[in-house]
Amino acid sequence: MQKIADEKESNAIDKIVKIFLFSSSFRNDRKSIMQYLHEDKNTHLHQKFEKKIPSETVGPLSKIISQGVEEKIFDTKYPKDAASAFIGVTAMVLRGIDNADYQSKEWIRKFSATFDFLERILGTDKDLLFNAYKEKGGKI
Repeated sequence: MQKIADEKESNAIDKIVKIFLFSSSFRNDRKSIMQYLHEDKNTHLHQKFEKKIPSETVGPLSKIISQGVEEKIFDTKYPKDAASAFIGVTAMVLRGIDNADYQSKEWIRKFSATFDFLERILGTDKDLLFNAYKEKGGKI
Protein backbone atom coordinates (compact mmCIF):
# COMPACT_ATOMS: atom_id res chain seq x y z
CA MET A 1 0.00 0.00 0.00
CA GLN A 2 2.82 2.40 0.77
CA LYS A 3 4.23 1.91 -2.72
CA ILE A 4 0.82 2.77 -4.21
CA ALA A 5 0.40 5.79 -1.92
CA ASP A 6 3.82 7.12 -2.98
CA GLU A 7 3.12 6.95 -6.74
CA LYS A 8 3.51 10.39 -8.29
CA GLU A 9 1.64 9.81 -11.56
CA SER A 10 -1.65 8.44 -10.15
CA ASN A 11 -4.57 10.39 -8.74
CA ALA A 12 -6.30 9.35 -5.51
CA ILE A 13 -9.09 7.39 -7.25
CA ASP A 14 -6.58 5.36 -9.26
CA LYS A 15 -4.61 4.61 -6.09
CA ILE A 16 -7.67 3.38 -4.20
CA VAL A 17 -8.67 1.21 -7.16
CA LYS A 18 -5.13 -0.23 -7.24
CA ILE A 19 -5.43 -1.09 -3.55
CA PHE A 20 -8.71 -2.94 -4.15
CA LEU A 21 -7.25 -4.78 -7.14
CA PHE A 22 -4.16 -5.70 -5.11
CA SER A 23 -6.28 -6.90 -2.20
CA SER A 24 -8.54 -8.96 -4.41
CA SER A 25 -5.50 -10.59 -6.03
CA PHE A 26 -5.07 -12.60 -2.82
CA ARG A 27 -8.21 -14.53 -3.78
CA ASN A 28 -6.95 -15.53 -7.23
CA ASP A 29 -4.70 -18.38 -6.16
CA ARG A 30 -6.12 -21.88 -6.05
CA LYS A 31 -5.47 -21.87 -2.31
CA SER A 32 -5.50 -18.19 -1.45
CA ILE A 33 -3.69 -16.57 1.41
CA MET A 34 -7.04 -15.52 2.89
CA GLN A 35 -8.39 -19.08 2.77
CA TYR A 36 -5.21 -20.28 4.45
CA LEU A 37 -5.57 -17.67 7.21
CA HIS A 38 -9.18 -18.70 7.82
CA GLU A 39 -8.39 -22.35 8.45
CA ASP A 40 -8.96 -23.34 12.07
CA LYS A 41 -5.36 -24.43 12.50
CA ASN A 42 -4.19 -20.92 11.55
CA THR A 43 -6.37 -18.92 13.94
CA HIS A 44 -3.30 -17.37 15.60
CA LEU A 45 -2.00 -16.14 12.22
CA HIS A 46 -5.41 -14.74 11.31
CA GLN A 47 -5.60 -12.84 14.59
CA LYS A 48 -2.12 -11.39 14.06
CA PHE A 49 -3.04 -10.42 10.51
CA GLU A 50 -6.27 -8.67 11.55
CA LYS A 51 -4.48 -6.85 14.36
CA LYS A 52 -1.56 -5.67 12.22
CA ILE A 53 -3.36 -4.66 9.03
CA PRO A 54 -5.15 -1.55 10.38
CA SER A 55 -2.02 -0.10 11.96
CA GLU A 56 0.04 -0.75 8.81
CA THR A 57 -2.51 0.59 6.33
CA VAL A 58 -3.93 3.73 7.98
CA GLY A 59 -0.85 5.82 7.10
CA PRO A 60 -0.73 5.08 3.37
CA LEU A 61 -4.50 5.26 3.03
CA SER A 62 -4.60 8.56 4.91
CA LYS A 63 -1.98 9.91 2.49
CA ILE A 64 -4.14 8.89 -0.47
CA ILE A 65 -7.25 10.42 1.07
CA SER A 66 -5.38 13.68 1.77
CA GLN A 67 -4.27 13.71 -1.86
CA GLY A 68 -7.91 13.22 -2.91
CA VAL A 69 -8.95 16.17 -0.75
CA GLU A 70 -6.24 18.32 -2.39
CA GLU A 71 -7.44 17.16 -5.81
CA LYS A 72 -11.00 18.08 -4.76
CA ILE A 73 -12.13 14.49 -5.42
CA PHE A 74 -12.81 13.77 -1.73
CA ASP A 75 -14.45 15.99 0.86
CA THR A 76 -13.46 15.09 4.39
CA LYS A 77 -11.89 17.13 7.17
CA TYR A 78 -10.44 14.03 8.80
CA PRO A 79 -8.30 11.97 6.37
CA LYS A 80 -6.74 9.78 9.07
CA ASP A 81 -10.09 8.99 10.68
CA ALA A 82 -11.61 8.44 7.24
CA ALA A 83 -8.80 5.94 6.56
CA SER A 84 -9.62 4.09 9.79
CA ALA A 85 -13.32 4.05 8.90
CA PHE A 86 -12.46 2.91 5.36
CA ILE A 87 -10.49 -0.05 6.72
CA GLY A 88 -13.10 -0.94 9.33
CA VAL A 89 -16.08 -0.73 7.00
CA THR A 90 -14.32 -2.76 4.32
CA ALA A 91 -13.33 -5.46 6.81
CA MET A 92 -16.77 -5.69 8.36
CA VAL A 93 -18.86 -5.64 5.19
CA LEU A 94 -16.64 -8.05 3.27
CA ARG A 95 -16.17 -10.43 6.21
CA GLY A 96 -17.00 -14.01 5.32
CA ILE A 97 -16.94 -13.74 1.53
CA ASP A 98 -13.44 -15.11 0.95
CA ASN A 99 -14.87 -18.26 -0.61
CA ALA A 100 -17.84 -16.64 -2.35
CA ASP A 101 -18.12 -16.72 -6.13
CA TYR A 102 -17.55 -13.35 -7.84
CA GLN A 103 -20.90 -13.67 -9.61
CA SER A 104 -22.90 -14.63 -6.51
CA LYS A 105 -25.62 -12.27 -5.30
CA GLU A 106 -23.90 -12.11 -1.90
CA TRP A 107 -20.55 -11.03 -3.41
CA ILE A 108 -22.13 -8.40 -5.66
CA ARG A 109 -24.30 -7.00 -2.86
CA LYS A 110 -21.47 -6.80 -0.32
CA PHE A 111 -18.98 -5.32 -2.75
CA SER A 112 -21.52 -2.77 -4.01
CA ALA A 113 -22.39 -1.84 -0.41
CA THR A 114 -18.71 -1.44 0.44
CA PHE A 115 -18.17 1.03 -2.39
CA ASP A 116 -21.35 2.91 -1.45
CA PHE A 117 -20.22 3.28 2.16
CA LEU A 118 -16.66 4.27 1.20
CA GLU A 119 -17.89 6.92 -1.20
CA ARG A 120 -19.94 8.40 1.63
CA ILE A 121 -17.01 8.30 4.06
CA LEU A 122 -14.78 10.03 1.53
CA GLY A 123 -17.42 12.55 0.51
CA THR A 124 -17.15 11.80 -3.17
CA ASP A 125 -19.65 11.41 -5.98
CA LYS A 126 -21.90 8.36 -5.96
CA ASP A 127 -20.47 5.44 -7.94
CA LEU A 128 -17.15 7.22 -8.61
CA LEU A 129 -15.05 4.52 -6.91
CA PHE A 130 -17.37 1.75 -8.00
CA ASN A 131 -17.20 2.72 -11.70
CA ALA A 132 -13.44 3.35 -11.60
CA TYR A 133 -12.93 -0.11 -10.10
CA LYS A 134 -15.03 -1.75 -12.82
CA GLU A 135 -13.25 0.23 -15.56
CA LYS A 136 -9.88 -1.06 -14.33
CA GLY A 137 -11.07 -4.68 -14.55
CA GLY A 138 -12.30 -5.16 -10.99
CA LYS A 139 -14.80 -7.97 -10.63
CA ILE A 140 -18.31 -7.06 -9.50
